[in-house]
Amino acid sequence: MTSKAFIIFSLSLVLFFGLRLFDLTRIPVFVDEAIYIRWSQIMRNEPSLRFLPLSDGKQPLFMWATMPSLKLFTDPLIAGRLVSVFAGLVSLTGLAFLVFVTTGSLLPAATASLVYSVLPFSVFFDRMALADSLLAAFGLWSLALGVLLVKKARLDLALFLGFAIGLGLLTKSPAIFFYAWQPLLFLFLFDFSGGARSSFARRLVKLLGSWLVVFLLSQAIYNILRLGPNFHLIGSRNQDYVFSFAEVLTHPLNPLIGNLKTTTFWFWFLLTPPLFLVSFLSFFGKNKKLALTFFLVSLSALLAQAAIAKVYTSRYLLFAALPLIVPVTLGLWEVGERLKKYWPVLFFILLWPLILSALLILDPVGANLPYDMRSGYLEEWTAGWGQKEIATYLIQKAKAGQKIIVGTDGFFGTLPDGLVIYTQGQPGITVIGGSPAITSLPESLTDSLKDKANTVYLVANASRVKLPPAELSRLELVAEYPKPARLDGTHESLLFMRLIR
Repeated sequence: MTSKAFIIFSLSLVLFFGLRLFDLTRIPVFVDEAIYIRWSQIMRNEPSLRFLPLSDGKQPLFMWATMPSLKLFTDPLIAGRLVSVFAGLVSLTGLAFLVFVTTGSLLPAATASLVYSVLPFSVFFDRMALADSLLAAFGLWSLALGVLLVKKARLDLALFLGFAIGLGLLTKSPAIFFYAWQPLLFLFLFDFSGGARSSFARRLVKLLGSWLVVFLLSQAIYNILRLGPNFHLIGSRNQDYVFSFAEVLTHPLNPLIGNLKTTTFWFWFLLTPPLFLVSFLSFFGKNKKLALTFFLVSLSALLAQAAIAKVYTSRYLLFAALPLIVPVTLGLWEVGERLKKYWPVLFFILLWPLILSALLILDPVGANLPYDMRSGYLEEWTAGWGQKEIATYLIQKAKAGQKIIVGTDGFFGTLPDGLVIYTQGQPGITVIGGSPAITSLPESLTDSLKDKANTVYLVANASRVKLPPAELSRLELVAEYPKPARLDGTHESLLFMRLIR
């Protein structure tokens, strides 16, 4: 059993690193990635701005983690995405540990790590410089440590759990669900029958005391953010993403029903049908109580988000979806043990997610991604096709002695941040953000032409260039970077143009 577990765990690590590190920049920089990496660059260069993400109501831990990575790697996108790869490794080990402490067996623990390593949901977002993989890592460890604390309340476990939840709160606001998960673990995994009544009362008091330590420590960590001047913006920014409780009561089924339909579609693709089926089979095995526990853990967060979310995307569900790997693992274990053919069962069921994950890496455009993911990461203004190529061109021109001025559509996001992350620190290049819709040539660019030493460019998405013919004639197309076609056959393009005197 131990040797089998070792082989599976070793295989999971090989697949984990292979699926996450190969061609890590195949998908270009995404809008939020550009913002987060740019914040990290600014904070690294200016210590007084270490809480800069709070200006947009975002917790800064992911950006803090990216700062040392920027020092180690020259490509800023790789630097940011490697933070998520590392977070994925923390998730893999946390999940394996969670399954081990609940089953007491190494084989299902190793199997859980293998499922995680090939799961399209985790593979895709472990390759993106976004905070969601880091949040999921803290979520899985909060579950593992929470299980241990329920089984045996100890101060050291309470401290570790407090750190896990506290760091989660420094990452993203949905870490608040990590608190809610603890009572669920208590209801299903606490030993209510063991010992005399006095012993039960004593264990319960110890657990409640431990939870108090967890809460106080995690809140103390979270309140580090009060050192920043814009701590209050976290709450106000959250209101842009969720409905208030009062609003939910006025329309309890909207957006709940629509969001649940969308969730089903995401899960069908990102969790894959074979794993869906196996997860339900776990309810009929000897570990059905464990399977139900983590199914409810996942469902509680999914339903809550579906009920209140104004903005609903697949990556927001990553932390809530990963606990479902526990019933998946238990189902695999059950089927393999009953058929006495563990390896064939493992290979057959994991083949679908493995192939899909490989396709997401090798050919993301042809991978038939869910609509919202394809649109956001590949097709629209949010997708950064051509930006690294343009930055490379500009750097070469600047090194040749040209003074470069670049205007962009938008002042926050894929442009200009997607260009700035690559040109940051390069002398002779100035990037100026502008209006999302370019209805006239920006004065900042036309005025720059008055200095004959300047070479002036405009980088913009084609759909956002709405210039009159007279001003269009002043632009010379240097390069065009078409984005993948939409479902209707149309496509966006990134235009790289030079202003003519």
